[in-house]
Amino acid sequence: MEGPRHHYAALDGVRGFAALSVMIYHLGHWLGVPGLAVNSGLAVDLFFCLSGYVLSLSYGQRMTGPKALSTGQFFYRRLVRLMPVIIVATAIGAIYVMARGYLNGALIPHGALFLAVILALTNLPYLDAPHAIGGPQVFPLNGPQYSLFLELFINLFWWLTRRMDQRYLAPVLIVLCIPALYMYGLGGDIPGTFWIGLPRVGASFFIGVALYRFAPVVPPFLTRPYMFVLCMGGMVFLFFWPAEIPRGMVMIWIVLFSPLLVISGARVRLSPGLARLSLWGGEISYPLYALHYPVFCWVNGLFQAMTHKRMPGVEMPLIGILAVLVSFAVLKGIDEPVRAFLSRRRGHDGKPMVGPSYPVTGAAVSTPLRTER
Repeated sequence: MEGPRHHYAALDGVRGFAALSVMIYHLGHWLGVPGLAVNSGLAVDLFFCLSGYVLSLSYGQRMTGPKALSTGQFFYRRLVRLMPVIIVATAIGAIYVMARGYLNGALIPHGALFLAVILALTNLPYLDAPHAIGGPQVFPLNGPQYSLFLELFINLFWWLTRRMDQRYLAPVLIVLCIPALYMYGLGGDIPGTFWIGLPRVGASFFIGVALYRFAPVVPPFLTRPYMFVLCMGGMVFLFFWPAEIPRGMVMIWIVLFSPLLVISGARVRLSPGLARLSLWGGEISYPLYALHYPVFCWVNGLFQAMTHKRMPGVEMPLIGILAVLVSFAVLKGIDEPVRAFLSRRRGHDGKPMVGPSYPVTGAAVSTPLRTER
């Protein structure tokens, strides 16, 4: 199943486009622009599916046997892959909340803020966060972080069950999770829907695991380049459709089109130029996802403090450009150096650790903090 890195450049491109779509949706939602990429929140289910497939690809030979990783070694690798950017995002968000309270003369509950920081740095939800610091989001300092909690939760569950036959476990969990999704819908980011996030991540992640386990029997026509192009076109159409799609279409995306996009993208070879662009999109996608919320809070807060107006036509491109620049700076200046350092220190069998190529991101759906006039 393993192959040269360029075989998976298309999946990087998918991830980069999906992360950009999530940011566009959030900017439209937070700035009151209706009908803008309103279904891009479904990118979170694509990301979970990608995670199940790629972690199986990356760690499939190290789950059992003489070269197997321990649970601690595996989880350490996942923390190294995800936590540096989370720490940066938490710091930016916490400083914003304090600065907003100081400039507005508002009372900030410092105990609640301290607890929010501690929980965010350990990637744990704050289920009763007060509105003053970003509640009711379960990660009040950075709403989208809820999907990273779900990501690490399902990663650990998957690893703890690694000695079970994944060809049987994955279908069973999919069958258990899908009806719950259809009955209760998608969720995870606020207390009222938090527990729904568990079947959500379980369904898509183990669909990705099943794609890896049953890849040898997938009909060849489902992995042709034309299938990838069709699925990409369908994703663009779905994400940017100006009205929210019904739940039945949501389930079709999760069960059919998202997996087809992953399995066909894994087999596509791109031209050198397109591959480079896709790989860059994959690199920037995770920090862009994890940082666009606190970047928005700062830019929107300062903009409204200076102009006392909401101007989406000005703010959206400004925030989008700054979010990309900040994400790239954090990626190259903090994330990659820190991961390289930590990997060298805790390499397995004396070798540097190499994490999976496709970290998972998700979408927030709650209104962010804003500086009042």
